[in-house]
Amino acid sequence: MNQLLVIVILIIILIIVLIIKKNYTVESFKNNNDDNDKYLYPVKGLTPICAEEGLFPSFMPKACYLDGKMNSYANCKCEDDKGICKICYPTIKRDKTGSNVVFDSTKGTSG
Repeated sequence: MNQLLVIVILIIILIIVLIIKKNYTVESFKNNNDDNDKYLYPVKGLTPICAEEGLFPSFMPKACYLDGKMNSYANCKCEDDKGICKICYPTIKRDKTGSNVVFDSTKGTSG
């Protein structure tokens, strides 16, 4: 009976710790740096870019799939009215250590 009480108390403590951790851990999908928008592909301003081609912006993360070939190292930028990707962002490149080369939206290209 004593061991059961200890196990129940430990489970309650674990649940409390998980709830506290969940409340203090907040995901942030914004750029936490001083370099303007260096780590995320921009989605603002895509409407006129895609509209020039008669397409719609792809606001959801979607792999680049052009001409029957998937490029898992690039995201879709513009899609048609059926949701098929037509224009992709530049391919994410890796340096010699295997790290991603960060996309710099201020330059408009990766690297």
